[in-house]
Amino acid sequence: MELEQLNKLLQAHDLELVIGLETHVRLNTNSKLFCSCANQEIEKPNQNICSVCTGQMGVLPSINKEAIKKAIYFGKAVKSTFNNEVISWDRKHYEYPDNPKNIQITQFHNPIIPDGEVSCFRNDGSQFTVNLTQVHIEEDAAKLIHEKKVSLVDFNKAGVPLIEIVTEPCIRNIEDASTYAQYIQRIVQNLKISEANLEKGEFKSDVSVSLRKKHSYNLNPRTEIKNLNSFKFMVEALKEEIEKQLNYYIENREFRPEQTTVLWDADLKQTKTMRTKEFEADYRFISEPDLPLVNIKQVVENIEVDLSALPFAVESILIKGGVLPQDAKFFTADSLRSKTFVAINNVIKDPSFVAKTLVNNIGAEEYANIHSVAHLTEIFQLFKEEKITAVLVQNGIISYLKDRTFDYKKYFEDNTISEDKIKDAVQKVIAKNEIIANDIKAGNLGKAGILVGKVIAIIGKGASGKVIRQEILNSLSDEAANEKAYPKKEQTTTNGEKQKTKIEEEALPEIPIIIKEEYRTHKISQLSENSINEEITLSGWVASVRDHGELIFIDLRDSSNQIFQVRLSRETFPNLDELVKLKPETVIMVAGIVVQRNEDDYNAGLRTGKIELETAALEILNLSKTLPFEIKRATKTNENVRFQYKFLDHRNDDVRKAIVNRHKVIKLLRDILDEEEFLEIETPILTAGTDEGAREFIVPTRKQAGSFYTLPQAPQQFKQMLMVGGFEKYFQIARCFRDEDSRGDRQPEFTQLDIEMAYASMQQIIDLNTKMFNEVVKKIYGKKWILQPFEVITYKNAMDKYGCDRPDLRYGLQMQDITDIVKDTTFQVFSKPIDDGGIVKCIKVSAKEQGNKRMSKGQIENLTAIAQQNGLGGLAYIIVNENDLQSPIIKFLGEEIAANIIIATDAQIGDIVFFSAADYATANKALDAVRQEMGRILKLINPKELRPAWVVDFPMFEKTDEGRWTFTHNPFSMPAIYDLEKHLNGDGEEIGTIIAQQYDLILNGYEIGGGSVRAHKAEILEATYKNMGYNKEEMMKSVGTMYKAFQYGAPPHGGIAWGVDRLMMILEKKASIREVMAFPKTGTSEDLLFNAPSILSDKKVEEMNVKIIRN
Repeated sequence: MELEQLNKLLQAHDLELVIGLETHVRLNTNSKLFCSCANQEIEKPNQNICSVCTGQMGVLPSINKEAIKKAIYFGKAVKSTFNNEVISWDRKHYEYPDNPKNIQITQFHNPIIPDGEVSCFRNDGSQFTVNLTQVHIEEDAAKLIHEKKVSLVDFNKAGVPLIEIVTEPCIRNIEDASTYAQYIQRIVQNLKISEANLEKGEFKSDVSVSLRKKHSYNLNPRTEIKNLNSFKFMVEALKEEIEKQLNYYIENREFRPEQTTVLWDADLKQTKTMRTKEFEADYRFISEPDLPLVNIKQVVENIEVDLSALPFAVESILIKGGVLPQDAKFFTADSLRSKTFVAINNVIKDPSFVAKTLVNNIGAEEYANIHSVAHLTEIFQLFKEEKITAVLVQNGIISYLKDRTFDYKKYFEDNTISEDKIKDAVQKVIAKNEIIANDIKAGNLGKAGILVGKVIAIIGKGASGKVIRQEILNSLSDEAANEKAYPKKEQTTTNGEKQKTKIEEEALPEIPIIIKEEYRTHKISQLSENSINEEITLSGWVASVRDHGELIFIDLRDSSNQIFQVRLSRETFPNLDELVKLKPETVIMVAGIVVQRNEDDYNAGLRTGKIELETAALEILNLSKTLPFEIKRATKTNENVRFQYKFLDHRNDDVRKAIVNRHKVIKLLRDILDEEEFLEIETPILTAGTDEGAREFIVPTRKQAGSFYTLPQAPQQFKQMLMVGGFEKYFQIARCFRDEDSRGDRQPEFTQLDIEMAYASMQQIIDLNTKMFNEVVKKIYGKKWILQPFEVITYKNAMDKYGCDRPDLRYGLQMQDITDIVKDTTFQVFSKPIDDGGIVKCIKVSAKEQGNKRMSKGQIENLTAIAQQNGLGGLAYIIVNENDLQSPIIKFLGEEIAANIIIATDAQIGDIVFFSAADYATANKALDAVRQEMGRILKLINPKELRPAWVVDFPMFEKTDEGRWTFTHNPFSMPAIYDLEKHLNGDGEEIGTIIAQQYDLILNGYEIGGGSVRAHKAEILEATYKNMGYNKEEMMKSVGTMYKAFQYGAPPHGGIAWGVDRLMMILEKKASIREVMAFPKTGTSEDLLFNAPSILSDKKVEEMNVKIIRN
């Protein structure tokens, strides 16, 4: 289940998460905690060991003072009160093979750190704080090495010092748990008390999670997920475990009672039960008699930690300075990068400038080469004051990092143009270009760039284009006029004041309004190597900007969603330092000549990777604010954020392709139907209600108080009226509405391809739709899909073999009904459902389908959980071994019956047979869910294959929970010819045996279309309603108009409706129909872009003759 869906389900049931972490960090002391053995990672087992760390008799531990100091450093970092001046040690009893003493020396009663807090930033910039229960020191266990038939123990890490950081159960969402753990890792790395290498096991977390009702304070039984050494696995494991607990709650209306410990299986992406979760009493904590109490007061007072250099403090500075939270984490992920940034920013006091300059000039691995941060700060100051150019900065820093003796001051002095020289050059250029100078005086400041280029031609590239431009403006206007036209940037006394403007009201700079007769001569999709030497104009969005000093490169993207590289030089654009600050998604227009790139600069990843634009002119058409998410990573962004900014989401290539392909599919369907002489006719959106299944949206009207329209669930009755009216072939791309819960393949408003045709048989309708489907796949998607021929299966066969009426036919795993074989068993799991009128079904999974290796216990447990979620008490199974049958149920089932099952299923060695016993609906539903999961985990599904089919011969009626007959599809269907008399007579239980002329189009486990031949005669329609228990008056209220129309010469007719959204979801390989809709609703049916549904004013509601009752 996706994270967003999980959160919405929790919200729907008024539940909240309760998460707590225990994080184990290995301290990097020289020796172990209680002996002098080396604390180091080595491959050869059992080398760094002694009688103490292997738990021999008669030896005494000795405390490692350095471990205590390192723990205190951490306590200072998390703002502990250290209110326990004396610490003590305790024995924790547990018997595991990796624990040689059967006890672990730890701290329970008087831990070294009694409290603390860790503040964190989320990726959206919001903050949260995690409170710590305690942090204690303890010794690590040994390492188990499992071989084929034996388990070996390596004692090298037995006794290594750990700190265990225990949080309060105060974390309320999954991603916060992972974020907090990452902060802990950065803190200990910054303090240099641990390398915290996840892969080496130096940093592991145990995560406990439970559910509870919101606004309650009781803690329910929890599940502890052990030994998570990956932040990604932490999120996945929590999602899996929370889903299990949530499903239990939904099914049983109570919280899961067992307290358990589980492990995360990263391959299977599921948790596996280890044991029942221990409580404190299970460990029998007692004071450690062999170790003294330790007074830490003096050590605590002597240790100082610079909190301003820790991750949260550094990120606060960066984020307040305008740096995105995820970019800020680049600096805090490494202590050296963090300290370098802090030291420089303490002088420069411009976090954004410092961060950007560091990123542009120093690689992530080059910080170790910095000889003096003070020297680097001096370079940054010169650059900030615009006394040196970006090129000089880059060259100076590169040379300085390579050679500490490099004289950067002399280098800058030799290559920087003096102010007097600039002034002289400006005066010469102005004198020679009076016309341009007069235009600038008249207010056309854009032409100053022309003069800048001419100045650079005289003095060279050692001066800032901005400085030259300002000198030109100063020379051409008096100071007051210049300040009015070009006001200086407001200086702020503190960085915080400056940021307040940025964060609270990101104001876009004022730019000229540019209106053009022509914005472009080409789209990027029209450019190729044949375009070289052409003068072109392009318009589009800035995808990214890369600063190369004297050059910048802009990746331009237009509506074709292709990228084209635009090159700008300082010679042509003296304001290059300003242009490099263009934010992504700014709209620009560029003109220039298409040129071939240098061969070394070819980009094989782009269609236009061998060419670029040598830009002569650039105009900014519109600026963009800081984006709420990266466009290229839109599909990996939180869905709610995407939907709030759907106009930005549309710019993502994957999102756009799905919408473009949707257009192509709909256009092709229209073209095909047009060729077949169908008419596209629109039907009303405001209509009357029907009795057709799902809930309808109700629309009040101020014209008629107490009366309501409804929005159509489908244009069913209208299209049949068109048939009666003589329009023999109709279609419509119809908007339909259902007021029901959203899910992955459903939305409150959706799109149907609606088709109806007169004088057509069921086979003719099926043939036309088969042709349309095949053409769509072949013409729009070509070789992207392997399209298999259509199959035709009956409803009965589908239910018998697959347990559902929309089976995924890409893999086998067919079911068998073995009720007759097991009907005489005394095994109650089977006998009770049979006695109650239920069935027993099974699925055989061959050894080949299992990949010629036995399904794991974890996989079977996962399937059992799925069966339980779908109504079964468990999932019984039999494994066929070479010499016997293996199953916990054989002793209850009986060997003879078990053997007969194996014969009936033709099960061979290595096969497994799974069973489902319940009422008909539950047995099929549960085994269908198990089958789908097996298809996934056993990788039996070819993701490139399409297996369409027609399901026919549906029963016309089914029983409701109240025991009444109701229609299976719709009440307008024609019964099969051979059941017509039975239908008209409507004789009791025989009604359930009537077959309808109904058909469903299914694809890869989804129903994407459904229809029927219609009951075109009034007496057949009346019989349908009579069979459902309606009298004529009730029928007329529901379908009176249609009944009346059928008495005026209605031709035989039939039709179908395709779910366009669902079809596109499959063809585009998306997980949800929301991904193929331009403006979808969320899982809770909300429009986050326009905030619908919304509360209307009392006046407007009153005008509509509606009264709102508020609880």
